[in-house]
Amino acid sequence: MSKTGFRTFAAGMIFSTSVLGGTYLLSDQEQVTAKVEKKEVTKADIEAYLTNNNQMTVDTDEYEQFLAAKNAANQEEAKAKAEEQPKEETVEKPKTEEAKKPEEKKEEVISYKVTIKDGMTTSEVSDALELNGIIESSMEFDQFLIKNEYHTKVQLGTFEVKKGMTFDQLADAITR
Repeated sequence: MSKTGFRTFAAGMIFSTSVLGGTYLLSDQEQVTAKVEKKEVTKADIEAYLTNNNQMTVDTDEYEQFLAAKNAANQEEAKAKAEEQPKEETVEKPKTEEAKKPEEKKEEVISYKVTIKDGMTTSEVSDALELNGIIESSMEFDQFLIKNEYHTKVQLGTFEVKKGMTFDQLADAITR
């Protein structure tokens, strides 16, 4: 492209920009901005929407009662499952006569097979472990899982855990 070609191109750009700028400055600003209507949403509008979508409203108190009943039902279900699943209890027997002294306690090893199903929360798993004597506090274990981001890695299946395992070992067992 020659010098005159560049000059012509530049002049065309300047002219186009000037025309667009003048149009913007001289135009009516109210036409450019969109009209915003403020409409109050009424209780009747909400009820109509919920009815059309086959939904209903629930008071906060009713919702809290529902959650309490659901948690109670989940705990009862976990207790029932715990009773159904056999606990494997083994007692380590001393091998020598010296080990049979009465002051030494026999160590009790409790083994439990925890089954994690689709839809179970980590708190339900923690409750089951507590009910079966694997851990002391389900709340502490649940908080441990959340704090260390194990709650997103829990796998479905049946896992064998034993009393005395650390939280890290338990988390590794249920996350594989």
